[in-house]
Amino acid sequence: MAGPRDMLFYMRTVGRGSPVDRPWSLAGQVLDAIRQGKRHAPPDSPLTLADVMAREDYRDLMNAKVGEGDVAPEFDLPLIGGGRARLAELREPGPVALVFGSYT
Repeated sequence: MAGPRDMLFYMRTVGRGSPVDRPWSLAGQVLDAIRQGKRHAPPDSPLTLADVMAREDYRDLMNAKVGEGDVAPEFDLPLIGGGRARLAELREPGPVALVFGSYT
């Protein structure tokens, strides 16, 4: 389980904002967490944010594996409308841009 120090680190990181998310004060995040509780997770999720943050594979996400200019590792992901997205198939017609956003 993630402890208070882990939650504070996460909130400080989120609080800086990003190109797609506005900055968010620590006090605002704490108040929102008290109001929302587990509702930040999808209704059918058995995990809370604290559960996810405590996982070793989540902590490993903070360590970059691919540098700028490196060849991206292969991936195979489910699409929302069904089917799969495979990097090898996307790369065939030309360059691929991967864009990551926030789900928060």
